[in-house]
Amino acid sequence: MIIVSNNEIHDFGVGYLTGVLESLDNSLIPIHTAIENSSAWEVENYCDHGEYLIGVGFCVIQKYLFDVLQDLEIDPGLARDLGSKSNNDVAVARLIHSAANYWKHAPEWHIWLQDLKPKSQKTIDEVLHTRSFAHYPLSDLCCENSLLLVNCLPYLVEWRKAIYDYIEKNV
Repeated sequence: MIIVSNNEIHDFGVGYLTGVLESLDNSLIPIHTAIENSSAWEVENYCDHGEYLIGVGFCVIQKYLFDVLQDLEIDPGLARDLGSKSNNDVAVARLIHSAANYWKHAPEWHIWLQDLKPKSQKTIDEVLHTRSFAHYPLSDLCCENSLLLVNCLPYLVEWRKAIYDYIEKNV
């Protein structure tokens, strides 16, 4: 829940999000350690587990993105392009949205890879983030933030501010 009063934003949802992301990060830390200390034969299982948790994290963050936009007069596509940009000049909110969709839909896309719709292909391209392939694309995206999901929080707070600034100037 977000309450705006006297040009100040009070965002209770970011507190809930922080708790969930910290919990996921606490599960990711031992996985990351295990990956560093494992044989090549064991690594894939740990990577799969880490990718799963990171996917859950991106989905929780995606819900936060939609929570921020609830009841606001702004196109969600435009909103995802506001705020911080990645090293490749893609909006962080757009990357998170695409990462969550990728994680949710990748199993069905794997089956029909040759028949992907343009929107699905765009999601994959955004998640790959200029790489031609990736075995663990969500982990690769998260690595830009040192593999901890809570490191996304400052970008989300900046994005939320950009949303309210945009609305103040344009609506």
